[in-house]
Amino acid sequence: MRIARWALALLLLAPAPASAELRALAGRDGLRVGFGAQALPAPEGGPLAGYGGLRTRTAVGHLDAPEARAVVLENGDARVAIVAVDLVIVRPELRDALREHASARGVGTVLVAATHTHSGPGGYLSGWWPARLTAGTERPGAAGEIADAARGALDRALADRAPARLGAVLGHSALAENRRRDDGPAETDLPVLVARFPGARPAREPVVVFAFGAHATVLSPQSRDYSADYVGASRRALGEAGWRALFLPGPLGDQQPVSALGPLWPDDLDVQREQVAEIGRALAVAVLESAERAAGQETPHFASAERWLDLPEPRLRRFCPIWWLGPFAGGPIRDFISTRAPVQVLRIGPAWLAGVPAEPSSDVGSELRAALRAQGAGVPFVIAHANDWTGYVVTPEIYGAGGYEACMSFHGPGMAAALTEKVAQTARALDEAQALPEAR
Repeated sequence: MRIARWALALLLLAPAPASAELRALAGRDGLRVGFGAQALPAPEGGPLAGYGGLRTRTAVGHLDAPEARAVVLENGDARVAIVAVDLVIVRPELRDALREHASARGVGTVLVAATHTHSGPGGYLSGWWPARLTAGTERPGAAGEIADAARGALDRALADRAPARLGAVLGHSALAENRRRDDGPAETDLPVLVARFPGARPAREPVVVFAFGAHATVLSPQSRDYSADYVGASRRALGEAGWRALFLPGPLGDQQPVSALGPLWPDDLDVQREQVAEIGRALAVAVLESAERAAGQETPHFASAERWLDLPEPRLRRFCPIWWLGPFAGGPIRDFISTRAPVQVLRIGPAWLAGVPAEPSSDVGSELRAALRAQGAGVPFVIAHANDWTGYVVTPEIYGAGGYEACMSFHGPGMAAALTEKVAQTARALDEAQALPEAR
């Protein structure tokens, strides 16, 4: 069971299309923003994804409904969509299906990320390894149903568009801790993007997009409820306060949430559920405190750039549990992990969103934020699990020290520098986009 959990990340990936994008999105007709949500398929007895094992973990109930959520931002004929799905990972097939659907509706840029809940619907990946390593035997039709839900959320966001004012602010949270090192860094950044609808008739609830870096694993492998984990609880608390919310995962590679009720994974599942609600409420309070400080703009500048990261052949770190399975695991890893993956940077007013196809640790996240700030980012978002997944990314020092995250870093100690440089390169490309205001 432990070996399978250490190998969790093998589940994913297919090769991505070989192209690059550069778009100037400087509309002049004022900002419009829309929000949409749609439930993901969650059948009774269906597979749950997130924790490894030789047996499929099946759902027996719902703590909350896993969802796809979308925010569309429009400035003239320039449209950007941010989509979050309550899944453990995003596959390229989902991104491609959503991009095709969005393009047909005039949306030029789409970022899709998994919230990384370990209690969301499974069964959407084919093959023995993904099925076993996520405790989710493939369910026929699941992948298509998930894509339909994401498309539905996007369509609802498009139908919901209304004139808005946009603001962004970098908040603070003390709700994460380093799960690997007592002296390791903990995520405190809480970037927040806010859209308000002054004068709208009928009145519209404001929209908030926020990123937080900690694993959505408050519910243990013993839980068999569908749930977005603390992510769903935070969105629910924000909804009760009159906000429509979209959560994005920050640099969560070595991070877990902190509960005031005690250590995570107590034997009592009722206590785990209480921890989910408690952490979600605390996160919602931090988001609301930050949102109140976000000043509004009517015509924020939009720009996006996408570059492709060429990846070395995956390798297994010596003496890790999965390394001992090398004769059996090496081939499947090379089959699952993309040889190229997209890195995306969106500028939406003062907020710069870097979508990375990996699971960076907190210290790597700090390097990625510094790369964005070097290009002028006022409020940097580092978004993990965006558009694809290529494993964990840690610093060379942590890779050398070993541990779960190092063992799941399939591209070696140089991956952190390669990813940081690709984010910096992609952010620099936004200057070129801004010099081409007619490009779409």
